Parts: sequence; structure tokens; C-alpha cells
Amino acid sequence: MKKVVLITNIPNPYRVPLFNELSKQLQSDNIHLKIIFANKTYKRRLFQLNENDFQFEYSYLNNEAITVGNNSENSYFTYKGLFQQLKNEKPDSIIVSGFSSATVKVFLYSIINRTPYIIWNGSIAKQGRKDSFIRTVQRRFLTRFANAFVAYGTKAKSYLMSIGASEEKVFIATNTVDTSFFEKETEKQRARLVDDEIHHFIYLGYLVPRKNVGQLIEIAKTLKSHRSDFCIDIIGDGESKNSLESMVKEYQLSDQVKFHGFKQKEELPPYFAKAKALLFQTDFDIWGLVLNEAMAAGVPCLSSVNAGASEDLIVNGENGYIVDYQNKADILEKINFIIENPEKAAELGKHAGDFIRKNASLSNASKGFVKAIKTSLHLFI
Repeated sequence: MKKVVLITNIPNPYRVPLFNELSKQLQSDNIHLKIIFANKTYKRRLFQLNENDFQFEYSYLNNEAITVGNNSENSYFTYKGLFQQLKNEKPDSIIVSGFSSATVKVFLYSIINRTPYIIWNGSIAKQGRKDSFIRTVQRRFLTRFANAFVAYGTKAKSYLMSIGASEEKVFIATNTVDTSFFEKETEKQRARLVDDEIHHFIYLGYLVPRKNVGQLIEIAKTLKSHRSDFCIDIIGDGESKNSLESMVKEYQLSDQVKFHGFKQKEELPPYFAKAKALLFQTDFDIWGLVLNEAMAAGVPCLSSVNAGASEDLIVNGENGYIVDYQNKADILEKINFIIENPEKAAELGKHAGDFIRKNASLSNASKGFVKAIKTSLHLFI
């Protein structure tokens, strides 16, 4: 039996189901999967996990995360002890997430032991940002020696090719979650809904400067000048929460914008059930898994042009809309359209769910990994 080791930072609720499915698919090809995590968690992560749900072999390096500067999002691991673990495991192929210090260590291990490695990438080009010379050289170097690549989506694939990856070696495993959970559990909640005559919209994500959730509050302020029968439910926590709450108080929007704090995966379906649409505002996201969750739940989405997932998941006007949240007039028009046209909104939501089931299931995502693994092992695909 061949052995594949996958290296990533921490386990989390949206990755565990993927690893379970990948392990199952690989077993059918007589390939064993082991996951090596840098640690069980780190400070910014608030979710809860039950390791009894893990249906794959795993271990922890027990590294502490290092935070650079005052930005809570800049947390990194050194992957101390990784080289020794790889020596013990003797894998036939290695998958490593991103271009971290783990990738450098995997490269060195691969040179010494002639073990193929695969880079699992979500990075995309960011408009207006130019990577440093050293960063670019490092990534090009690691890409040159990789045997295959797994990309989150179209933009991540384009990024890999821009730094030297051969197109035939890049396999898309659409970044996704346990979509069946959100579909089934949200439908259960919808069956219990009592109409409160308020049109609910939802934002779900970290409250950090990069997300710029203040734009949603500005939109709510303008919308309130025309109508008051709406509420934006903000689910999440982060360093921007206090300033956002101050904006809501200043604009007298306490009835139109409500903060619900961080919610575990199991707590989300009731919010999706009553939502008319997801307002996915972000100034930059390499993907945006909340889009997968909402679409799987049958919720129409107004997805930011700055989210990597928009290009792969949104068919504009058919299962949602790709929007620029700086264009307030366009956002207000679409919000009003969704409120005033419930049948069309329901149709958008249905198409969203259909699209996710067909194109972004855990099974489909795992198939992308399997193709990359077989390529690295020179097995027939």
C-alpha cells in the first residue's frame, strides 16, 4: 500500500469532512492517507472540534503559532519536528499546504529522499499588490520542483501557472465544505420558520479590517432612509467588532444591524433559513467558504468581486450576483430586488444549491486531490 502524507496548520470544521472523504477515496485505490497538523489550534480560532469525527490517521507537531505584528491574521507555524516525522513515516508522496516553512522543509526532504511532493494552493494574485522579489523567487523555486499541484479554483490555478507551474500538472479541487450538512439542516429549519415580516440578510465571517464590514453598515444606513423592514445579521467576531458596533450606534441602526458573535457550524442553519441573501463583503479573500455554505443552504448570494470563490461559484444573475460593494447604488438595487421579488430570490437560491451539489461537493474536491496524487506517483489516472 502506498502512503501519502498531507501537511497543514490545524484541523478545523470545514477541512475534517474533506480529509474524511479523501481518505475514503484513496483507500479504494490502496493508498493510505495521514495528516500531519502543526497544532490542534491557535488563538484566533474559536471553533470546536471532536476528534472522534476524524476518519483518517493524524498526528500533531505541537508547534505554537507565531503572530507577526499586531495583525491577528498573521499567524504562522515553524513546523518544528516535521523533518523527523517525515523520516519516520517514509511517505511515497507528500502534499503540503501553501508556500510556508513546511513547504521548504518538504522540498529539502524530497531532494534527499527523492520523494515527490504536491503543493496545495489557494493563493491568488491581488490587484494592486506586488510580491517582494524574495517571496516571488522562493515560490518560483518551490514550484519548479513540485511534481503536481492542487488549486482551490480558477484564480489559484492561474496564480500557480504565473509562477511556473505546468498547466497539465495543476488539478482543481474546488475549495469546499460539508455542503450536504448545510443543505439538509437548513431545510429542517425552514420548515419551522415563522414569518416575522422582517427581511433578514446575513454576513458571516471574521470582523477584521480586510473584510471592511463597515461598508455593509453604510449600505444599511442608506437603505433605512427608504425602508425599515430589514435586518442585517452579522455573525462573527474579531478586532473590528467594537468600531463596527460604534458605527451602528452612531447611525441609529440597532434595529437594522444586529451582532450575534461567533457561531459554531451547527448553529448556522437557523440564520441561513431566514436569510433572504448572503451579503459577502470582503476587500480580499483568496476564496471565501461562507459562499459555499450559503449556496449549499439555498441562499442567494451577493458575492464580492474581491473573493476568489466568486468566479468559480457564481453564475451572475442565475444563482447569485458578483458585485462590487463600493458601488452602493448597485447593492441597494439588488437588495431591494430580492425583497420585492421573493419568487425570483427563491429561484436564485434553488439554482445556487443545485450548482453546489453538482460542482462543489466533497466528493468532487477529493477527486482533484486523487488525480494530483496519482500524477505524483506516476499511476494511471
